[in-house]
Amino acid sequence: MSESTTGTGVVYQDLHPVNHPAVQQDTRDARTATATDAAQNLTEEPTASHALAQADIDEKGVAQLAHNADVKDLGWNEPSSKIPAPLVGGMDNEELWVLVRRFNKVSP
Repeated sequence: MSESTTGTGVVYQDLHPVNHPAVQQDTRDARTATATDAAQNLTEEPTASHALAQADIDEKGVAQLAHNADVKDLGWNEPSSKIPAPLVGGMDNEELWVLVRRFNKVSP
């Protein structure tokens, strides 16, 4: 147990010391962190979705083009033939739908 534990029980540092500020000496400002800096998995590499989200890519889809602050209706409920492609540069719209469905599931 860590020195900061008093009495019985454990502190967060005991459960997950890798991300604890006292153990993690080389902290970075979130505004300047890159996808690789932010990765905290076993291989310390960003996931494909994080890399795609943070990369400055040349090929931009319709959803990535400049638009006002309001949510842009890109035709989520329209037939696929009426939806501009690609919505996200470098990714087929069908791949995007798979990701949206996967992460938009409601837990029972």
